[in-house]
Amino acid sequence: MGRVLGFPVEINLSFVLLLAFVLLTWGGLAGVFIVLLSFASVLLHELGHALVARRLGVRVSGIELSFFGGAAKMENLPRSSTHEIAIAAAGPAVSLMLGGAGLGIAALTGLSFFALLGWINLVIAGFNLIPALPMDGGRILRAALAYRMDYVKATDLAVTVARVVTIGFVVLGLAYGIWTLVLLAPFLWMMSTAEREHARAMADEFAGYGQPGGVEVLGRNAFARRHGSAEDPFGRGYSPLVRIRRFAIRQRNGRMVIEALD
Repeated sequence: MGRVLGFPVEINLSFVLLLAFVLLTWGGLAGVFIVLLSFASVLLHELGHALVARRLGVRVSGIELSFFGGAAKMENLPRSSTHEIAIAAAGPAVSLMLGGAGLGIAALTGLSFFALLGWINLVIAGFNLIPALPMDGGRILRAALAYRMDYVKATDLAVTVARVVTIGFVVLGLAYGIWTLVLLAPFLWMMSTAEREHARAMADEFAGYGQPGGVEVLGRNAFARRHGSAEDPFGRGYSPLVRIRRFAIRQRNGRMVIEALD
């Protein structure tokens, strides 16, 4: 599609289908307005994530708009739970500000355009704040849990919450005929499962590296070989690396680190 503020923007086919559904549902000029406002609102929401991520040192390869709204594609993880919360909260914060501004202007001017803009953004913010991975609320929940427990365990618990939410979607959808929730449920279940597998894969990838007191693993190039020595691949004066069998990913001094447990 192009670039916005330096970020490549891609439109997934599922997002086009979603916009087509909205257009067919509302029809006419109203449908066109809703499609355009939805597109712009989702893009601004994701730009909020991307800009804060870039500011905090997370590389963002682009923004993808899909059936579920969109995603800022981050190439490396935030350095701490605090950073993850800031990045996850940035999108809903943008949507809430746009929602408040839209409804405020509508109240002053009586223009329905701004009221529509406001409600669309409030819906986007509210939906994304549901505490179910991989939505923003789920990421905030996992980051908050990671203050007190291992990152993988925090992910497992957040995924459990996401599955409860998914079951709730199905029950509500069937009870009240909200078929969008029923359709959304299996995708949310699969994506939350993917988050759990990703966390475990990350832990497995770093399982062979351990130092007393922990090694930062979520920072940029944490395990890049700066020198050719097999004794010190980190180039930071560490003693030889040892293979560890038990480990935990948690915070230490504001950084996500991997700690040997044996």
